[in-house]
Amino acid sequence: MLTALTATVAQATLSTSTFESGDGNLVVNTAGLHDWNSPVEPISCGTVIPGGGTNCGLDLVKDGSDNSLGQGSKEDNPNPTVVSGQIPPSKDDLSRFYVNKEKVGGIDFLYLAWERSNLLGSAHMDFEFNQSSVKAPNGVTINRTAGDLLIDFDFGGSGVPVLAKHTWITSGNPAALCEASNTLPCWDKAVDLGSFAEAAVNNTPVVDTNNPGQPRTLDGNTKNGINSTFGEAGINLEGSGIFSGTACERFGFATLKSRSSGNSFTSELKDFIAPVPVNITNCGSVNIHKQDDLGAPLAGAVFTLYTDNAPVDGAAPHGAEDVATSLTCTTLATGDCTIAAVPFGNYWAVETTGVLNHDLAADQSFSLTGATPNGTISLTFVDPRQPGAIKVTKTAKNHSLESGSGPLAGVKFTVNGVQKTTDANGEACFDGLTLGTEYTVTEDSAPTGYAIDTASKKVTPDHTASCTSGTPNAVSFTDTPLSEIGVTFKSLAGTGVTAGSIVCTIGTTTVDAVSENGADDPVLDDTDETFTNLAPGTYDCTIVVDP
Repeated sequence: MLTALTATVAQATLSTSTFESGDGNLVVNTAGLHDWNSPVEPISCGTVIPGGGTNCGLDLVKDGSDNSLGQGSKEDNPNPTVVSGQIPPSKDDLSRFYVNKEKVGGIDFLYLAWERSNLLGSAHMDFEFNQSSVKAPNGVTINRTAGDLLIDFDFGGSGVPVLAKHTWITSGNPAALCEASNTLPCWDKAVDLGSFAEAAVNNTPVVDTNNPGQPRTLDGNTKNGINSTFGEAGINLEGSGIFSGTACERFGFATLKSRSSGNSFTSELKDFIAPVPVNITNCGSVNIHKQDDLGAPLAGAVFTLYTDNAPVDGAAPHGAEDVATSLTCTTLATGDCTIAAVPFGNYWAVETTGVLNHDLAADQSFSLTGATPNGTISLTFVDPRQPGAIKVTKTAKNHSLESGSGPLAGVKFTVNGVQKTTDANGEACFDGLTLGTEYTVTEDSAPTGYAIDTASKKVTPDHTASCTSGTPNAVSFTDTPLSEIGVTFKSLAGTGVTAGSIVCTIGTTTVDAVSENGADDPVLDDTDETFTNLAPGTYDCTIVVDP
């Protein structure tokens, strides 16, 4: 344990950390805490060298096939030259590096460790963290983007290692902003992490039990200063300004590099361990799926995240104390949308703009943390379809009215198994109907003296309405009023003295002497003929008397 190498002030800022990142070894010294042999997050290095795995990168050592950064490559070079060849014994021959992180007491901590095969005094390492996954033209390192992070680990052979950070910048005044270059892009000026970090190297042999090749003893001694093959660091990401509560930071790849000599940022780069995937972020994403009560996706719904302030969570809806953020998304035709770059925290997802003819879904609360699987929350919102209505209007010809037609009451209609009768206005309304569903409107019976013109019609409600609000989908029917014609023949001279015949044309049918019982009357005597259930029209009757 290297108490001499651990800065007292630094430990104060990492007091809530559960990781022993400043004692210069890999084993847990205090029960209940973590160290590299018992990390917070899993470490899996794999078996292929060079290569890497989860929170681990591996490199060849003392091997002519090892690659390094050559031809004078320096940190500001976004596309350093990669060469092959064994690392000289006097230079850092990197073997592996580790990354871990945790959030404790609302503070995010980043933990770093490096190992080398050379037992040397000074150590000048750079941990680079990239946001992009795109390879640089050299095919090995990552293509840098504005905001990428570099952590310097500088140890001069005694005392406490010094940690500093740089940010990759692409705009501004290079003379004022760049650490070493006079041109953009470049790493900005170093910011000493000071009390927001702790670091140590080993001054005695330590054991690494992580595969491959476990257990592995890493040399260390105090001959002519401190000679080490292992170094570690812990960083308070909020205190150091790497994470901000108002900005999303996400680094997906990590690389370890060594500088040739001295404590100068302009020193040439030498050995490196190729980038490995990591997940260092203070934010995640929210996937939202929107559908109706039948599971059909809904487009055009807008969702907004509200910060869930105390009292946190609880029953929907969100409270007046909860504040809307600028984080929104609008669902596509698939019913899906994603809100990316959501800082860790407690939120309500609120449907702030709904879909026409659908009810709004209830608010949903959630917590997004570093422990959230894949950093992603998935939420499904169901907007029930609002009901529609159909209003039936029934009219019939009415000669006594100025318009020539009028409403017809007492007509029975059935929709979806429900029967209703038209009122004095000739109307019957059916509501609680599903939008988008086709219904058959059927006239079951007409009032006495009327005939049904059209027995049924199809109607599909397409907007929200009821019989008391909104405008129902309309459908109209007409009934035909019926009439009766009576023709009478009677011999005034006495029965049979005179004879007569009655022939009427009803539509296209000629009917002669139809008796009241409906049969043709062969006897042309006293005759009283009635033609009933006649629709409005012109009817001709010919009466012949005693021809």
